[in-house]
Amino acid sequence: MMAEASPEAAPRHRDAVRRFLLRLVRDEALAEDLVQEVFLRAQRTRSPHRGGASERSWLCAIGLNLVRDHYRASSRNPAAANESDAFDRLSCDAEEDPEQQVMEAEMTDCIAEFVVQLPRPQCDVVALHDAGGLTHSEIAALLDLSEANSRVILHRGRKALRALLEEGCVLSFDSDGIPCQRRPPGDGNESCSS
Repeated sequence: MMAEASPEAAPRHRDAVRRFLLRLVRDEALAEDLVQEVFLRAQRTRSPHRGGASERSWLCAIGLNLVRDHYRASSRNPAAANESDAFDRLSCDAEEDPEQQVMEAEMTDCIAEFVVQLPRPQCDVVALHDAGGLTHSEIAALLDLSEANSRVILHRGRKALRALLEEGCVLSFDSDGIPCQRRPPGDGNESCSS
């Protein structure tokens, strides 16, 4: 175990941390900014990462906290989020349908906003497992849980996320339109797509 992120950790774990963050935010520029902040924070820390957690898991946890902070800040300032942001995230891959890419980006943003509303450690476990691809063993070591507890928390977190989505969104996969739309403002719920 290392007390600080080693200088060689950046190249060794940079791609894994970047992929993790990109799955969460679906924005290349934001993910890159967050990756840089992850390694800055890791280098500044004086405390060792937890228990048997790998350095990669520890760095992903720092990234998860940064993503959580980002979504909390953007929820306090919704005017800062521009509806055309989804268009800015389109890849140059000609084989992918741009409309599908926009819908996926909107859905990912929406789901991420609901994931960060989950209580800890549910938010952490759902994000680390489902978006980060970490194993229950890695999550358990990182969050100081047993593997069995990590599985239970993941199950409960997914159940709670499903309830949040059902409460805040109208899900319809039968139409050709957007499969998830926010409930009308009169319902007292925020919306998943513009």
